[in-house]
Amino acid sequence: MRQVESTQATERLYFQDAYLQEFSARVVGRESRDDSPVVVLDRTAFYPESGGQPHDLGWLNDVRVIRVEEEAERILHFLEKELSGDEVRGRIDWPRRFDHMQQHTGQHILSQAFYELVHGETLSFHLGQEESTVEIGIPAIRDETLQRVEELANRIVFSDLEVKTYFLPGEELGSVPLRKPPKKSGLVRVVEVSGFDYSACGGTHCRRTGEVGLIKILKQEKIRGNLRFSFVCGFRALREFENRRCFLQATAALFSAEESEVAACAGKSLAELKNLKKRQKKLEEKLSFFEAREMLAQNPAGIISSLYTDKSPEEVKFLALNLVHQAEVLVILAAFRNDNFHLVLAAAESLKVDVREVIPVLQAQMQLKGGGSPTLIELVSPEKDKAGRAIELALRFFKTKTGQT
Repeated sequence: MRQVESTQATERLYFQDAYLQEFSARVVGRESRDDSPVVVLDRTAFYPESGGQPHDLGWLNDVRVIRVEEEAERILHFLEKELSGDEVRGRIDWPRRFDHMQQHTGQHILSQAFYELVHGETLSFHLGQEESTVEIGIPAIRDETLQRVEELANRIVFSDLEVKTYFLPGEELGSVPLRKPPKKSGLVRVVEVSGFDYSACGGTHCRRTGEVGLIKILKQEKIRGNLRFSFVCGFRALREFENRRCFLQATAALFSAEESEVAACAGKSLAELKNLKKRQKKLEEKLSFFEAREMLAQNPAGIISSLYTDKSPEEVKFLALNLVHQAEVLVILAAFRNDNFHLVLAAAESLKVDVREVIPVLQAQMQLKGGGSPTLIELVSPEKDKAGRAIELALRFFKTKTGQT
């Protein structure tokens, strides 16, 4: 495509009106980057990736805008295909833009709530596709304190305060109580949640806090000695509630119980499952004893080997232990779990054989991890198709070592 570079600063219409969905503009530059056509306009309502907020999507005429970036004073519009003509009509993907406005405005409110109640400074913010995160400079927080933070944030939402944006020169920044110093000098854009929060920010925001709808904190996690909180606002909060309602109703139906009884039912079921697993383990141990006796009746001495497709690694281990406890045998057994095979090697103590000696031999032929004692080792390999080969190699090694043919 023809390369027409422009150093002309792009007029940012989203600063004047974040609710502007359509606009007219003129192409002042064309480029090609990452195999995509790129145009620079004299004016745009498309917000570029910046400050934790993702870029807008939309259309220039009938051409899809797939990415928007900021480069110095220019806004670069990455396009799905070539754009003809120099006079264009831009259209913003409004549901996406308004969602970002809800999340970003909600973050300002939530950040100030943290600062006001626990003096926690906001260290980073990321607006994700499903949920957003904010990192707060505190090492821990009590559940009741976190609830107070969330309640304060939502009181500000329900108060429907005005959200104002304006520019101030650096020498006048002292006239407003900014939550944190700006990262840039010179003319600074201030976003003010009337009488509650003052932040230096270049993002798009709602006109009033009521449009944020609801702020809901979902979870927290440790990061770099601080706490990172995941949250949703507005329509995202509505969808989150609906998703959780569906999950809860489906779970309640499985238990044939009321939604309020799900936790108790789950606790009872887990306790019963734990008891059943204990009983199953005891039964498997008893079964292994008799299975070992039957196998020894057919092969009372020497080396016993087998590959099982119907036993778990735990069952194979029980069987191996029962075999070496009941007779002077050496045992090589394998079983599968998911995409791995598990190899168990055991030897009666009276044989004076160190089964660990076979590990280097096997590892020379396949990927294996694990270990154990001189009389019992457990190995795991992701090369499931080599289980038979592992048994064959171990069998040959110990036959040679014990002098068996």
